[in-house]
Amino acid sequence: MNRFVRLSAVLALAACLSPALGGERVSIAAPVKLRFDPRFTFEAVAQRMNVTLRREVPLPAVFLESSTPLAQFQDAMERQWQFRPPLVANAYSIERNEIYLSDDASFYLRLKRSIDDSLAHEFVHYIQAMYFNEDLSTDGCEVQAVEIQRWFREAHMRESRETVAQAEATGPASADDAPKCVLVPGDAGTRAVRCATGSRPISG
Repeated sequence: MNRFVRLSAVLALAACLSPALGGERVSIAAPVKLRFDPRFTFEAVAQRMNVTLRREVPLPAVFLESSTPLAQFQDAMERQWQFRPPLVANAYSIERNEIYLSDDASFYLRLKRSIDDSLAHEFVHYIQAMYFNEDLSTDGCEVQAVEIQRWFREAHMRESRETVAQAEATGPASADDAPKCVLVPGDAGTRAVRCATGSRPISG
């Protein structure tokens, strides 16, 4: 996204979430959780983009707003956006190969979106940068990310909403159904989710 458009979006969020500006880390009463294994989302996005994933390409770390110091996000995005954002927002840092996501449930409720399709959006930017060496400041990159985010939401989130109650009641069918990701402790109490691509078939 053009950095001036990004700045406007971040400042608009800051106006709605002004308490976040006063501290190093945002306190979120009820953080929203991913419904899908990040690996599934990543592979679905890659398939949609007709990209063959390569093991030698490093995977991004994923950080959530509720457990990420604001200064870490600002340091990660300042050079790319050419300003220090006032709060943690959904973004991909090219220099650090890191994805940042808001996990504030009220944010997604207002926009009628989900943290899962936002992760899909940032995975698009990761692939654009790491596989195609694209300039993420161009409008074309943002348009593609928005299009694939919308596709993911329509293709997967609607079905997920219909079955989430049953899934929560029954739990994983087996150990093989558990997420193939690990939680890696970072500095200052932060956490990063790292996922292996493996060779699991992509569904959908």
